[in-house]
Amino acid sequence: MISRSVVAATLALGLVSLPACGKKTEGESTNPEEGASSAAEVEAAIDKAKQDARVSQLVDLANEDLAKGRYVTAAKRADEALAENPDNADAHTVLGAARWRAGDFEGSTQAYRNALELDPKNYGAALGLGRNLQTIGQHEEAAALQDPLLADDPDQIDPRLAKLWSYYAICDAPNAVKAAEDVLAQLGKDDPLQPLVLAYAEFVRPLEGKGPLCTVEGAKGTSSLELNLAYGLKFSGGVVGGEFSQVMFLETREEAVIDAGLVKTLKLKELGTYKPPGTDAAVGIVIIPEIAFGDLKLTNVPATVQPLDAYAEVTGGETPGVILGRQAMHSLGTITFDFPNRSLEVAKAAPAGPADGEIELPLLMLSMHVQHAPVIPIGIDGSDHSFYAYLGFTFGSGLSVTKKHYLKSGHLPREIEPPDDPDAGLKMVYVDSFSLGGQQLEGTSGLVLVNEPPDATLDIFLRNTGFEVGGHINLNMLRTWRITYAFGEGKVYIKPS
Repeated sequence: MISRSVVAATLALGLVSLPACGKKTEGESTNPEEGASSAAEVEAAIDKAKQDARVSQLVDLANEDLAKGRYVTAAKRADEALAENPDNADAHTVLGAARWRAGDFEGSTQAYRNALELDPKNYGAALGLGRNLQTIGQHEEAAALQDPLLADDPDQIDPRLAKLWSYYAICDAPNAVKAAEDVLAQLGKDDPLQPLVLAYAEFVRPLEGKGPLCTVEGAKGTSSLELNLAYGLKFSGGVVGGEFSQVMFLETREEAVIDAGLVKTLKLKELGTYKPPGTDAAVGIVIIPEIAFGDLKLTNVPATVQPLDAYAEVTGGETPGVILGRQAMHSLGTITFDFPNRSLEVAKAAPAGPADGEIELPLLMLSMHVQHAPVIPIGIDGSDHSFYAYLGFTFGSGLSVTKKHYLKSGHLPREIEPPDDPDAGLKMVYVDSFSLGGQQLEGTSGLVLVNEPPDATLDIFLRNTGFEVGGHINLNMLRTWRITYAFGEGKVYIKPS
């Protein structure tokens, strides 16, 4: 006989319809085994419903934890939900979000991919994975991920924003214009993103119909290289529109900039104007016909027009002609900065793998849309714990590490108390060794950032990208390395000295 509690639960869930007690109905079996089978099925259905309810509750709680910044608890709840039901796409999605917040790029990306394998239209997973792919330069795939969402509901703004960020990054003016116009048609005037989207639209509109942008001619080119440690700026000799000039490489910004004086010399036509985000003054927009480094030419480069004479101090008294941002640098297969030999090499194609003596690492470009942060994974002092660090900061030490990740790497609080500079929150240490891609390297001078937040730069990254960066690999270290950036592949190749 089925218990009253089972009957009540079954009716509430609408799983089966039971005959009235008493008389046998027509066609009713008298086989007791059939009744037992039905009871077992009911019990199984109830257990499944309870499991689904538990999983749903865990996912809801995990999302609440994320909203309150409790990403460790959120990840734990997501893992518990997946232990109950490994095929729950929402649990994989919230796990992806929690791992991103923890600075675990690989874990986050895999969790989002797992979610989309189960549910190709999972909203959070498509947006989350799209953001992750943009971070490693896979912009075409990131944009394509949004198409199933828009096919399901064309009025959604976030997928269109994701497409805009990608098209803008790769200088795809026609698609960027369309994406921007679609977003602006739906975005409220009081939306905080409205000024940024409007600025993007103003930049790409004059470029539409001007042909492919940021194209590359030639296989490889070389030039000189200089590094200013005080400002953290790299610059090289190049030929801009037939005029020799200093060219600066600044991957932390988006668009290229050309000096207003050089625009007059080259007689470049202004295509339009726009106000860069966060500014009130409009600047001109031009297309630089070519920038040559030896036998390689970067052609049709969109740029804003601004006076660059303030950078003359950086380049030894000569006003640089151009600053290349991420848009232009992304179009090159590789950019190699050989700091010990003071040489630059640019190539159209990305390498198949690391050369002899090189260490291959993932390169993430954390995007704040008006500024970017290049970060790579690192470990210190033989610890299995790893974290992402900003590549190319200006602290005077070789490495700087947040207090949290220094302690997670096996150190004790007493080792960093009291700080040497309490106001700045700095403790000088010696890092016995550090690891890149599993390769152990010799020790270096270090700083532990003991404050919370650790420093203004890392705080900005966290607040604007939601990704935790655990320290810096400073220019004092980089100047002894040969570094090859492959922005379109999301990789960096490092050859230590």
